[in-house]
Amino acid sequence: MEEIKSMINKIGKNITKTSKDIIKNTKLSMQLSSQEEKLKNIYIEIGKKVYEIYSYGGNIGEFFDEKYKEMLSIEKEIDIIKQKIAENKNSDNAYTNNQEVIDTRPNVSNVQECRICQACGQKNNINDKFCLKCGRIL
Repeated sequence: MEEIKSMINKIGKNITKTSKDIIKNTKLSMQLSSQEEKLKNIYIEIGKKVYEIYSYGGNIGEFFDEKYKEMLSIEKEIDIIKQKIAENKNSDNAYTNNQEVIDTRPNVSNVQECRICQACGQKNNINDKFCLKCGRIL
């Protein structure tokens, strides 16, 4: 009876730990997506502005300097978030090496991440910025 209580207690602690880790990683992933989306929107803004400038025979200047600085700042944020995600994975591994952990997460190793181009429907790598078929921004 005492063994059953101990086992249930271990399982409960593992579930709590796993749930906290999932929540933490989900928040970081959402922050990462948000920063990447901001960067994507800047790329679109730049493209529109370049088109307008060249359409009217203008030249490139201060607008692009500001956007470049903004992009550098967002890229730093993305790197920081990615580091935090990597640290969480490393701490998860350290935890599992020190204690018996029962993995209750579903197996999703067969799922491949990809981006579908909204313009042509082409499947692209998750890290691609532009469609490999039509060249549009993903």
